[in-house]
Amino acid sequence: RGVSRRRFLTAAASVAVVGYNVTAGRWVTTAEAATDTSYQPVPRLEGTLAWDDAIRAANSTDAGNMIQRVPRAVLFPASVNDVQVMVRYCRANSIPVATNTGRNSVLGQTLTRGGLVVDGRSLDTIHAISAEGADVDAGVLWYDLIAAAYQHGLTPPAITGYTKLGVAGTLSIGGLGVATSNLRVPQAGSVRKLQVVTGAGDLVECSPTQNSGLFKAMLAGHGQCGVITRVTVDLVPAPRYARVYRSAPYADVATCVNDLRTLAERAGQPDGFSFVASANLAGLDRPLPLALLGAVFYDDPATLPSAETLARGCSSTVQQAQSVDMGYLDYVFLVDQQVDAWRTTADWDSLVKPWFNGMIPDNRVLDFAGNLFPALTTEDVSATTFVIFCPILNSAFTDDFPLFRAPAPGSGKWSWLCGILTNSATPAPDSGYADRILDRNYRWWQQATALGGTRYVEDAVPFTKADWRTHYGSAYAQFAGWKRQYDPANIMTPGANIF
Repeated sequence: RGVSRRRFLTAAASVAVVGYNVTAGRWVTTAEAATDTSYQPVPRLEGTLAWDDAIRAANSTDAGNMIQRVPRAVLFPASVNDVQVMVRYCRANSIPVATNTGRNSVLGQTLTRGGLVVDGRSLDTIHAISAEGADVDAGVLWYDLIAAAYQHGLTPPAITGYTKLGVAGTLSIGGLGVATSNLRVPQAGSVRKLQVVTGAGDLVECSPTQNSGLFKAMLAGHGQCGVITRVTVDLVPAPRYARVYRSAPYADVATCVNDLRTLAERAGQPDGFSFVASANLAGLDRPLPLALLGAVFYDDPATLPSAETLARGCSSTVQQAQSVDMGYLDYVFLVDQQVDAWRTTADWDSLVKPWFNGMIPDNRVLDFAGNLFPALTTEDVSATTFVIFCPILNSAFTDDFPLFRAPAPGSGKWSWLCGILTNSATPAPDSGYADRILDRNYRWWQQATALGGTRYVEDAVPFTKADWRTHYGSAYAQFAGWKRQYDPANIMTPGANIF
């Protein structure tokens, strides 16, 4: 997958794009310009606008391997100005624009048929790291930011399981950091400032107190209103080590819920875990894909609470959990290491990935999870399927990012992430596989919604525009207003099918 740098440079030179013919609906190359007099010239760029078939094909699919949308061209920007002038150009010529920092969506959200793809990974400078936060380009990977910040004794407070994702990419869907905390989980809540090229082509800085409408529209806003180009995020002191506890599988869902709720109540306290969840990486070779994953972060082993203290009030499953000590970065990068291994052993990048992420209210979690987990099959949970079940502090979802939809505050202290990140067993499953699992995801979403739940939109649920209205609820009208204000030509990120 992808295109080598040498091949890219050779191809880009041979098919340089000089303009766009609005009437014909196509890009015009240098060779064609002499005979095509009706095109609109492309503005001068520091980076490259590529039209080569191989590059367009490489940008026509995402990590889900279920949707193909071939763009007309791909922009590899060398500066924010490149992004701004091309968005203005696309607005003037009614060209759809999609942006990504690695094509990590799973149902075509970051793709565009016949439009322009902005490859945000081209902007990947870490400008500054200090106790005041990290100032980074949008295409910086969380993996690289975490590693760089750790050299300063710092870390982002909210970290996703898989970290080789662009900073702007996760912020555009809100970012759930279910690896290090149950209390400070949405990555959107760690953002101090954004630099954005709006769909109108304006370059704007925004924060909770400056251009706050745009700030709210961009966090968990699917790139509907513009392109994030630079970000300032919080950093906190980083621990040196992690003691990681894993348990045997649970025999029933209710005991798992009770244990996790008990442990989450003490999360972050001196006598509690730093983070708790149920995490499964072993396929469905057990009655339930539920088992404790708990981490205690520390600098001095003398400060660690005993296993008995950590497990007090919990079932024997927690009390008998086994622990191992490792460096903090080793813990944070556990999922990255597993995915890298599967790239070699299971052809990970070619697997079909119809993932599901439900957000279930605390007062109805047993109604949902108690029916879902016992009914899972080996098609739902293949050998490379991650299953995550995690309580998240509901009050962590604030009005600073209203588009990150969580269960209503009155539904309990916790929201429960129920993630079944289904992957096909092989790169070429039967022809009906994707449709079956997408239908399953839609049913699960309907069940979650009926219980007052939502979804974390990293996943693959085939939404209609009416479904998006349901998802955003009371925030939909405001979102639609921001869309009209900041993307008046409606060119931004059509793949999500929201407007």
